[in-house]
Amino acid sequence: MSPEPDRPFPGRRVFRLPRLSTGAAAAGRTPARARDGVRSSNGDLGRENVSNGFSRTKDGIQVVLGPLEATLLIDLIGQIDALLEPPPVDDPLEAIVGLRAVAPPPPDDPAVARLLPDAYPDDPDAGADYRRRTSDDLRAGKRAAARRVLASVPATGGRTLLDDDQIQDWLVTLNDLRLVFGTRLNLVDDASADALYTVESDDPRRPVVELYLFLGDMQNQLVHALL
Repeated sequence: MSPEPDRPFPGRRVFRLPRLSTGAAAAGRTPARARDGVRSSNGDLGRENVSNGFSRTKDGIQVVLGPLEATLLIDLIGQIDALLEPPPVDDPLEAIVGLRAVAPPPPDDPAVARLLPDAYPDDPDAGADYRRRTSDDLRAGKRAAARRVLASVPATGGRTLLDDDQIQDWLVTLNDLRLVFGTRLNLVDDASADALYTVESDDPRRPVVELYLFLGDMQNQLVHALL
């Protein structure tokens, strides 16, 4: 059973965080309000605050985080690392060789399935063989990127200058986090993404929406800093 909408990660509750800016971009979809530069009148879902985030300096790309933002990211990155833990390998020889003899089952969590899409949805046998050969490596790559991002987050807030490899890790991890939140929020098209801006403060989805938009702001800032 997948987590409830207000619990993007199993057994964990998220908490509120002000957004960095209005530049949110949905995973593969940019809400119309963000595309058109329109602020929402619904509380802090449309508030601008661009003091923190990613920017280009003469030394390169930097990320500046406040203490709350740093704490939040450390928590979320740790959760996605746990979410991507591979199924156990029963045969010690398989663990040594690094290749499964039997394909692991498809992920039963829709968010993990979104992070590890089926390469052959119309061919179960080919899909199983693809998972057998690649799923552990894909999980390991995403987890390694998340851990490297975690190492670059200033624990109590502050400024970090990122090298090219770290920038790629941030892009991967921010996108993975947003895919998890987008799946929990059932974002399937532009209309569902635009509807995020109408979520009321007493809606149980509100904390998840705020975090999703916060992550979108960060991703959008990083992309624009790279232009």
